[in-house]
Amino acid sequence: KEVRKLTGGGADIAFEAIGKPETIQSAFGTLRKGGRLVVVGYSAEDIKLSAARIMFFEMEVVGSLGCRPVDYPRLIEMVRVGKIKVAELVTHKLPLSEINEALDMLRRGDESVLRSVVIP
Repeated sequence: KEVRKLTGGGADIAFEAIGKPETIQSAFGTLRKGGRLVVVGYSAEDIKLSAARIMFFEMEVVGSLGCRPVDYPRLIEMVRVGKIKVAELVTHKLPLSEINEALDMLRRGDESVLRSVVIP
């Protein structure tokens, strides 16, 4: 609801990078008519999305396995100049000594550690 409110009706494109069925469905719910969901996060679980909404609202759902090696220099440059803001994607930085606690939190479904970086 918040994304739809902030964007005046929904996002044009939503990237889902976690891979949980719940977050994929949540990202799908943020889209406006004609929106595109790009699923980057891996999930072996089935995902339930409304076929009627996809059809009637002319939406797209596409998967992405990453990018080709030749694309990396361009992506790195986009990060360098600030076109892609990777720092905003990270919610926590954890020392390696806390990795077991973070994994336990994930197993319990605590989403606060989903976008964490482990620092050796």
